[in-house]
Amino acid sequence: MSCPCSIVIVLSPIATGPLQACWLANTRGNPKATTPKLDALLKAGVRTFVDLTECGELSPYASQLLVRASLLNIDLAEIEYHRFPIRDRSLPESVEYMYRVMAVLRDNEERSRITAVHCRGGIGRTGMVIGCWLVESGMAKDGEEALAIIAHKWRGVAKCVVYPHSPETGPQFEFVLNFTPKTPREQLAF
Repeated sequence: MSCPCSIVIVLSPIATGPLQACWLANTRGNPKATTPKLDALLKAGVRTFVDLTECGELSPYASQLLVRASLLNIDLAEIEYHRFPIRDRSLPESVEYMYRVMAVLRDNEERSRITAVHCRGGIGRTGMVIGCWLVESGMAKDGEEALAIIAHKWRGVAKCVVYPHSPETGPQFEFVLNFTPKTPREQLAF
């Protein structure tokens, strides 16, 4: 299954329509190290950022994001930042937690907003969320097809030589394999 991409971000390993999967380098102690990445994402049209990292993994960048957007003459009202921390190499605390992430992605898709999902490395947690999104959005019929799409796209990412799989761990793969989207009625009740 091919995924039509509205944009291609060089920094992005996986692009699925208006959803970009990426990573932000480990910038603890040097918040300015994220500036080139944030600028590239903003210039590419990303207006919603979904951060999967825990406190302390990266230098906080939400306020820097607003500064960068302002310097690029982007209306600050357009910028959204959502944080859904998931421990590195782990799973979300529950399926309901993942459904909350999916609700943000679905809302942004409905508003035709380009969204960047990231963790620190862009491998495990990001791959797991993207896999679930592929199922949730109907771009993949099930978790197995979602993982096949990710595997195909991952082969084009330079870091696949060191990290051959995304998601990164067996439990993350299993989470995607077993993920089922909420029905439209369940989505309304959320």
